[in-house]
Amino acid sequence: MGKLEDLFWRLVEKEHVEARAYCFRLTGNIDDGDDLYQESIVRAYGGFAGLKKTESFRPWLFRIIGNNFKSRFRKPWWKRVIAMSVNIDDCDWSENPSGQYDARRRLEFALEVLSAEDRMIVVLADLEGWKISELAAMMKKNEGMIKMRLIRARAKMRRRLGSLYRKKRPVILKGSL
Repeated sequence: MGKLEDLFWRLVEKEHVEARAYCFRLTGNIDDGDDLYQESIVRAYGGFAGLKKTESFRPWLFRIIGNNFKSRFRKPWWKRVIAMSVNIDDCDWSENPSGQYDARRRLEFALEVLSAEDRMIVVLADLEGWKISELAAMMKKNEGMIKMRLIRARAKMRRRLGSLYRKKRPVILKGSL
């Protein structure tokens, strides 16, 4: 292996865990996340020689992942049905997982209303902990635009979750308390 390949794999190794988790969160299940991750690594490997600064490897890799995800998202709806699955190895069988499962399903339900790019912004900011400045640099947009899109995306998600809870609200009759 040459110096360039060694450098690429060292940089990937640093970002592997976060990048793979990001793919999982975008797609909603481990198998699709792994496919997205593998596709993105292959594309990144092919384009690594064109990267000018190794300091910008992280946002560059996450941008590749996001672009691959958006490409997949453009597929017809029947080919991109996202089913959240629980990795059986991650389950703690000593506790009741229904709360975690319900939370994951609500998150999936809320994320479905977002475009691919808005979903990327929400996942990176709220689930991965990226700063607004990092998102702006990665997406090549100004910070104000990222903040605005994040606020609007969160509002869409809130409205979607609100619609779920309005349907399930119990009816309380006067005098029954």
